[in-house]
Amino acid sequence: MTEPFILSVLYKGETLQLPAQLLLQGYIHRFKITVRDTELLFEPDEEGLYRAVSMEAMGAGPMPAVDRDLLQLIQEQLAALSA
Repeated sequence: MTEPFILSVLYKGETLQLPAQLLLQGYIHRFKITVRDTELLFEPDEEGLYRAVSMEAMGAGPMPAVDRDLLQLIQEQLAALSA
């Protein structure tokens, strides 16, 4: 499932079709999600929930401002995929 796919999220009454891809790196996996031309990375935390990873920590500059509600909806959708 490392092929690109579309993650659908209902956000403020609008269904967003977000390009996504599973990235595998050894024992670590991340999801790359594109939100309005901005790439975001999500990885599982210690509890198995997904969190947005700072792009700055990945060497790609600071993480752009994205609405927290949208981030939470994306996290919930990723958790549902992984269940």
